[in-house]
Amino acid sequence: MITPPALKRVEEDIAAGDLGKARDRLHGLLSTYPDNLEIRKKLGDVYHQLQDPAMAGRYWYLEKEKTPEMQAACEKFEKAHGYKPDRVERALKYTKHQNRGTFHENTISDTIENIGCLVAVAAIIGTFLIGVYTIVMWIF
Repeated sequence: MITPPALKRVEEDIAAGDLGKARDRLHGLLSTYPDNLEIRKKLGDVYHQLQDPAMAGRYWYLEKEKTPEMQAACEKFEKAHGYKPDRVERALKYTKHQNRGTFHENTISDTIENIGCLVAVAAIIGTFLIGVYTIVMWIF
């Protein structure tokens, strides 16, 4: 859970108008608590105040109840990522998305990565077997 002093410092920075510092503190908290939706919401609010709607949308994207401003920012975020779910998903850096049913469980890029790994393993095993066969042929 987030420590109250950390959130208090963020709120003090916002009240003092130091949005850059508040943003940086929230990013630090988000790196420690990447799946905390409260931090994401506050970070979206700060980016909105900094007039960066695409970044605000990135952090508001997982909010269940969105205002029209939030919805517009989320659309700008999607547009910035070409309306491609796999790019949007990567940009969110949210690990609980599969449990929430937000995205497809297995994107095309994941499938391609899995196939690539299988091909690499098969090549290594094949090379090993050829080496063993060659050694056996030298001995006999």
